[in-house]
Amino acid sequence: MNNLSAMLWIELRKAIRSGMPFGTALGSLFMPLGIAFLIYVSKNPAISQKLGLVSAKANLIAYSATDWPTYMGLSGQMIAAGGFFLFVMAVSWVFGREFSDGTLKDMLAVPVPRASILLAKFCVVGLWSVALSVLMFVTSLLVGALIYLPGASQLVLVTSSLKMLVTAGMVIAVSLPFAFFASVGRGYLLPIGMAILTLMLANLVVVLGWGEIFPWAVPMLYAQGESVLPPLSYWSVLVTGLVGMLATYIWWQNADQNR
Repeated sequence: MNNLSAMLWIELRKAIRSGMPFGTALGSLFMPLGIAFLIYVSKNPAISQKLGLVSAKANLIAYSATDWPTYMGLSGQMIAAGGFFLFVMAVSWVFGREFSDGTLKDMLAVPVPRASILLAKFCVVGLWSVALSVLMFVTSLLVGALIYLPGASQLVLVTSSLKMLVTAGMVIAVSLPFAFFASVGRGYLLPIGMAILTLMLANLVVVLGWGEIFPWAVPMLYAQGESVLPPLSYWSVLVTGLVGMLATYIWWQNADQNR
């Protein structure tokens, strides 16, 4: 436990001093604020006429977010897509920077089990992702209140909030396997490239009608709420996260860390 707490403290300090959490936090704010801007533009014809193409996009967004339930649903979809990239960036940085900075051999020379090092890294990734999710969630609530959306009630807000938080949890789970790609690729490029490929595959799988069994498509389907997902969908998300952590552990335990 002492080894784990020490490594957790070290990983937290590295993350905070790097400024990456601050950068991803700013990125998370752009999504709800961008939606708010488009809704504001659509409700102000004078501004809308001056912005041309942006106006058309604003009208499309506003049409799909005319009240609190649809707005919160849209915010959940924002977490499922944009949040996924932010979480993968966090995973890629935490697991890839040791290779990019050339500090991996020095870290492994410390008399600490590799399992403690990995668990500390996953804890930091989890805390980082949860913090981003809470930031996006709170910002969405504040933005919705500021633009005076109709249809607010305690039941609607509680139900929509729980749905957003569950979506965020599933996105965090399916982001964990990218720690393996960051380790195998020894840096940031492979996990980012795999994230882009994964989203493309998720869209294709949904079109083919198999989205309910593809773990990276499940959070978006859940956020959209178009149908009731079978238990297999949720199990696929959970198993994907656990398999990703296990694969990362096995690789770190057995790979030749020669650089």
